[in-house]
Amino acid sequence: MIRYAYKTSCWHPTQEEWLRAASTVSQEERNRIAQFMFKRDAKQSMMGRLLMRTCFSEITGEPPHSFTLSRDKSGKPYLETPSPNTPSSPNSPSSSSSSHPHSSPSSILSSLSFNVSHAGDYAVFVGSDRAKVGVDVMKVELRRNTTVPQFFSHMTRQFTEHEWKCIREPQSDQEQLSLFYRHWCLKESFVKCMGTGLAFGLQRIEFHLGPLSADNTCTSTTVNIDGITAKDWTFEEVLLDNHFIATAVNGNTGDSSSLQPFHNQPSQPVKIMKFSDLILNPEPHNDIGYFTTFDQKQECP
Repeated sequence: MIRYAYKTSCWHPTQEEWLRAASTVSQEERNRIAQFMFKRDAKQSMMGRLLMRTCFSEITGEPPHSFTLSRDKSGKPYLETPSPNTPSSPNSPSSSSSSHPHSSPSSILSSLSFNVSHAGDYAVFVGSDRAKVGVDVMKVELRRNTTVPQFFSHMTRQFTEHEWKCIREPQSDQEQLSLFYRHWCLKESFVKCMGTGLAFGLQRIEFHLGPLSADNTCTSTTVNIDGITAKDWTFEEVLLDNHFIATAVNGNTGDSSSLQPFHNQPSQPVKIMKFSDLILNPEPHNDIGYFTTFDQKQECP
């Protein structure tokens, strides 16, 4: 699998950076990003798109702005026109993933399942040509003017009895909050992989956690669906700063994936991207006002 993360909270785009980013995405994407009230949200949305396009360009060698992205009914992005000679990807509602590796870049891209998420300080991306994937990132933080018990009281229906017991087991509120977000991140990654959204019914899925620390990726967490352990689902969890990143994998990623040249090193389960790592359109967007409008916004509420 390919896994990228970009710390958007530390990205303060110059005019050149923002306009090059803008020229890499489509007009529809630029319009969508421009509608955000705060810089934080605009940066996260833009970076999610740039991470996707960087992946597509790395695989095919095609310019990042040559790909056409659309969204399905659940809001999940898919490749409508990967490139002039490449068929649509398995994220497309009319396509399905192949379980066999392919050699040509166009074949790899046509079998690519991918997903993005952004929250807190990070935008993240994951892609696989061997299995269906979904990703979510959650920052461990408490909403303003509320306590942990008050926060939990509004979420009682989202977790099973076993999960609430696990969440409430630690003595400290901070540890309970951390476990809450870990469970929530896993559930979000699952439903994003399914492509059904929260309509699936979160109490139908129950997670049994494996050990996770800042130094180790957890791959031993399991899920029960309607009370039965789902053996065709695996989860990769990473703790990055004070963020949980969960990747749901439906199927077998295998070692023979055609994405092998793009795999992250085992010691780096998520590649932390820098702006220089992104593949962008070398020509900046010609509307300087697009940057001016962005630059005049507040960073966050």
